Amino acid sequence: MPQNFERSQKFFAEPESILELINNFEVYKTFLPGCLESKRLSSNSETQVRGLLVFGLLNKTYEFESENQTDGYEVQIKQVKGPFTQFSASWSLSLSEPGITEVHFSASFKLPFFLKFFARQSAIDAMGNKFLNAFAEQLSK
Repeated sequence: MPQNFERSQKFFAEPESILELINNFEVYKTFLPGCLESKRLSSNSETQVRGLLVFGLLNKTYEFESENQTDGYEVQIKQVKGPFTQFSASWSLSLSEPGITEVHFSASFKLPFFLKFFARQSAIDAMGNKFLNAFAEQLSK
């Protein structure tokens, strides 16, 4: 059964700035908790961005390669390679007033057996909240 994380939050930024940050894999290592390395990979499409993120967890590293497909203010993310048995996520942005964007993020994933001890919903929610707050903080700089 997949695990899920879903949250809506107001970001004090324009949607275009948020989209730019979501698809800027090179900077993830500077602000995303646990991200040791991040880089953009080549892609064949203008609306698709591929990236590689390397996370450290319990003295191990995990590589996560994904594709971001952008359509307007929506970004669909799917794992190409990585530690999840299955992973998909989406960002949905809507301008609520000038300079303030309502951001909705959702993710659904299955963890392999050796990572299932992290699957408590409280741990998933805490990690998801840390990631979203890191994005919001980065945008405020």
